[in-house]
Amino acid sequence: MATPRRPEPPNKSGFLGVFILVGIMGGLAWLAMLIFGWGPYQPEEPEKMPTVTATEDRLIALISTPSPSRTPTANPTMTLTQTSTPTNTQVPTETPTPTLELRPFILSGEPEAINDAMIPPTLGCDWLVIAGQVWDLQDAPVTGLTLHLFGELDVYIIDRFTLSGFAEAYGESGYEFRLENLVVDSEESLFIQLVDTNGLPLSHPYPIQTYADCQKNLILVNFKQVR
Repeated sequence: MATPRRPEPPNKSGFLGVFILVGIMGGLAWLAMLIFGWGPYQPEEPEKMPTVTATEDRLIALISTPSPSRTPTANPTMTLTQTSTPTNTQVPTETPTPTLELRPFILSGEPEAINDAMIPPTLGCDWLVIAGQVWDLQDAPVTGLTLHLFGELDVYIIDRFTLSGFAEAYGESGYEFRLENLVVDSEESLFIQLVDTNGLPLSHPYPIQTYADCQKNLILVNFKQVR
């Protein structure tokens, strides 16, 4: 009977040879890459400088050029020059006071305030009487001329008329105004004027001063013709 053969162990020299062969090929490949500059051993290309355009060049110049330093200047101050008003060296002339137009009649003397002795007995201290006479150029009495008494006394409005010659107690051309309960103090509030039958002035209006006094409640005002 035949004896069975035992299996032979694998040949280790075959694997080793393959390994050595692969190593040799790898070394050759590494050497070739190193010599010829293949793969990771390829030389690096020099870094290209970026191209600067005209706009970028101007921008770089603006950035790199220092700004000129400015010396701060003070704000201009406005100076106000006071102009002097020219002084009038001329001597001021006095403005002449207009002269009143001359009327045919003026006052004969000044109004005279006297006591009530000449007042009719029926009148007492409560009455203010304005009376007088009118004369012409020859100092003759003039009758029939109108006398106007007007103004205000103690808040009462006075506006009365009478004719010369109607109060002969004061003379041939005498006239009279009677104002009851108006014996009061006043100045330039009551006026008297001589006018013609048409109301045209024959004299200027003259103020009459009155008094709150029975010794001065009769006031005489006379007129004289001058032309």
